Amino acid sequence: MIGPVLITSVMVGLIFAVAYFLNRSENNESIDYRQAYGDKGIETLIGAVILLWIVPWGLFLIVPILGILSVISPAGRQSWKEFGKIRAYAISSMLLLLLLGGFAPTSEPISPEEWGTPLFTENPNAPLYPAGQQYTWLLSEGGGLNVEIVQSLTIRTTHQFSKISLAQSTFAIADLFGMQQSRLNQAIDLLDEQIVFNINSDEMDLKPIQDKGKHTFTADNTEHELDIRLYELRSLTLSSDPDGFKVGEIFCVAKSSWGGELDILVVVRPIGHTGLAQDRYAETLTSQWIASS
Repeated sequence: MIGPVLITSVMVGLIFAVAYFLNRSENNESIDYRQAYGDKGIETLIGAVILLWIVPWGLFLIVPILGILSVISPAGRQSWKEFGKIRAYAISSMLLLLLLGGFAPTSEPISPEEWGTPLFTENPNAPLYPAGQQYTWLLSEGGGLNVEIVQSLTIRTTHQFSKISLAQSTFAIADLFGMQQSRLNQAIDLLDEQIVFNINSDEMDLKPIQDKGKHTFTADNTEHELDIRLYELRSLTLSSDPDGFKVGEIFCVAKSSWGGELDILVVVRPIGHTGLAQDRYAETLTSQWIASS
């Protein structure tokens, strides 16, 4: 939480710093910060920073809404003509700082005692940005195909500090840009060692399964409604079908925290695993994961 609070404070400081340095370069003896960005300009910029802690989807709603309000208002259009340069400097600096905040360290991933020591505590395939940590377990129950590759991740998000709809927006962004693939390569390689046919993590495709977006889990006698996603794991080399051949399923569930940190549980199971029919949402694993948070 310290990192996001610090970033927020520096963003507000940047608003005043940009006004100071630009006005100083113009040899103004005194600086009226309230008028440096035009009518309601500085209030709007500070308000936008505060809204990052309140508004769902963060930047993806704040920027378009403020942009539309500026365009439809005659006074807003006039203010941009007069103060467009200083506003552009301030907004660019704030967005750059917000993006750089994606490198801020995260908390350690949730690690239930029931799962034992993680097989891996690092993922060399994970992207450097945004910051995150990942633990991986190989769990087996009853032998055969009843093997599960379980991953617990903590990821830093940069588009909002609010926990409201953080999981939903992050899942949507990941689906849009295909950001899940690199973090899953380690799990797919482990799955390859457990099943009879060979699969290549570089030749896999994730196909979203149409299902509900939330599910209620019970942990420590308390109900938790969390965002979930289901994907078919398809090999593009085991079939001539352009959609690939289904070799397993992936279940994801996410839990948000204030400050833009997201905890994600990923369960990868091969086709033929009994849990795909009997425990679609990995209830036991998820409840243990929630209880350990």
